[in-house]
Amino acid sequence: MKFFQKTWVAWLCTAAMIGAAVVIGLNKESAAVPEPGEVGLDTSLSTAQFADYIWDQAGVLSDSQERDICLYNANWVQRYDSLIALAVVDGVSGDIGDYAYSLGEEIELASSDGILVIDVKNTNGYLAVGPDYPMTDQQVTNYMDQSLYEYVAAGEYGEGVLNLFADVNQFYVDNYGLGYLDNANHYGGTQRTGGLVMMLVILLAIALVAATLIDSARYTAYRQRYYGVINPPYVFRPILFWHGPSYGWYRRRWRQPPPPPPPRGPRGPGGGGFSGFSGPGGGSRGSGFSSGPRGGGFSGGSRGGGFSSGSFRGGGFGGSRGGGFSGGRGGGFGGGRGGGFGRR
Repeated sequence: MKFFQKTWVAWLCTAAMIGAAVVIGLNKESAAVPEPGEVGLDTSLSTAQFADYIWDQAGVLSDSQERDICLYNANWVQRYDSLIALAVVDGVSGDIGDYAYSLGEEIELASSDGILVIDVKNTNGYLAVGPDYPMTDQQVTNYMDQSLYEYVAAGEYGEGVLNLFADVNQFYVDNYGLGYLDNANHYGGTQRTGGLVMMLVILLAIALVAATLIDSARYTAYRQRYYGVINPPYVFRPILFWHGPSYGWYRRRWRQPPPPPPPRGPRGPGGGGFSGFSGPGGGSRGSGFSSGPRGGGFSGGSRGGGFSSGSFRGGGFGGSRGGGFSGGRGGGFGGGRGGGFGRR
């Protein structure tokens, strides 16, 4: 018992209690935080309707890759009213840019949408975008070169598309924020801040109660040992300053015994009253896009871009299609976004 009456032991116990409570609280808070994905996607959105904007004629995409592509489009439509359809085909005869725009118009994409065509046979790719898509032609070409080209050259088509979509998503977030998720994150942040403040208040209350109990135990031992001693060898030093000798907490617990009654005098004739005594005197007791116009700064002319010039990196606009792709589409591609897609 004497071990726990030492000041440094009291402080150590209090600190250990606070530290344990903080760790427990933070672990619970972390578990309650939702996981929207590493790239800021809302995984709670329905993606079924966006499967119609994927046409894998070449059969190179896995089911999980198609689900992830649908999740990107679900988030982009919800936040910015824009999507990128995907067509992976066995081969394109003629200009791939013309083919991409013709296909985008056929499935009635909107003016803020895009369509990515990957030609597996010719190792080529092209991203055609509408007149209101929020990228310049040069930006589209840069993203195709930096994010997709190496994957297409290596035959890793699904990985390449997801890499491109991740970078495009980052472009959206950097320039337009998270749309409706900004407000949700603000609300969630406010809730987490309020929860943290409440946790700190509770921890402070626990610390005060613990310090009070420790001071009370130490003070009781001090009083039992030195009560009546005129000059004790040391002064009681509490953890909480308002438990010191100058404050009511200390004085109320000192409890001096009452003085002995005075000697009784002789009783006069007729008796007398009881002299008695008076007790000790009483004393005072002592807290769509989330911002900006859509598609600003776009120049006229053909929209979109393929891979920049190279040994087989296709590309520019113009020229006739010279024929279609090999094989039929089989139906079901596209769902109709209201039209408006095409060259500017």
